[in-house]
Parts: sequence; structure tokens; C-alpha cells
Amino acid sequence: MQNNPDRKAFLILICLFLGFSALFGTGWAVFGRDPADFLILMTGNILLFAISYYSFRLGRKALHHKNVQGFLRLVYSSLLLKLFLLSIAAFIYIMQYRQGVNKPALFGCFGLYLIYTFTEVRLVMQQSKQKNA
Repeated sequence: MQNNPDRKAFLILICLFLGFSALFGTGWAVFGRDPADFLILMTGNILLFAISYYSFRLGRKALHHKNVQGFLRLVYSSLLLKLFLLSIAAFIYIMQYRQGVNKPALFGCFGLYLIYTFTEVRLVMQQSKQKNA
């Protein structure tokens, strides 16, 4: 069973995910594919949610390591996991659509990446402060 800080962080990530999903669903219904391909934004949102949650779990686990090497290994693993998985996803999308790449959707996914990363780091830092208090 998860403890309370993990549950709170998970709820924050779920609310973020559901909020963006509702926003993209509404945009899809209103605009279709005109300004940005909302299917790409939804896919990016799902991928970023999954990766951010797993990355948050690695960061949370890193806080409890007794030695610095274990802490750094988990923090760098989190960073590299995000970097490689998102780079592979972007590469697959770009190679599949070549000329039809929707740049606004790709930049929108980058904005989502920044928001999810900021939220994840903030949650881990809050738990770090709680651990030190």
C-alpha cells in the first residue's frame, strides 16, 4: 500500500493528466487537426504521464538511499529514461510522417514535457523537505 505522500503526488499527476486530456479533447472537437494535431498531443500526454510517474518513483526511491552513489544512479536513470524514451518517440513520429509533421503538436508536446518535469521535480523536492524536517 502506498503511503500518503506518494498518493498525493499520484493524485497531482492524475489531475494534470486529466486536465490536459480534457483540454486536448475539447480542442480536438472544436478545431479538428487545424492548429495542432490533438491526437499527437494526447499521445504525448499519455506517454509523458507514464514516464513522469515512473521517474517520480525513481526520484522518491533516490531520496531514501543511504549512499550518494545510489542516489545519483537513480536520479541519472530517471533523466536518461526520459531523454531516450521521448527522443525515440519523437524520432518515430518524425520518420513516420516526414513531410506531414505537425510542428505545433511537437512543440506542444515539448511544453507538456516542461510542465510534467517541473511538476515532478517540485513533488520530489517537497518530499525531500518533508524527509529532512
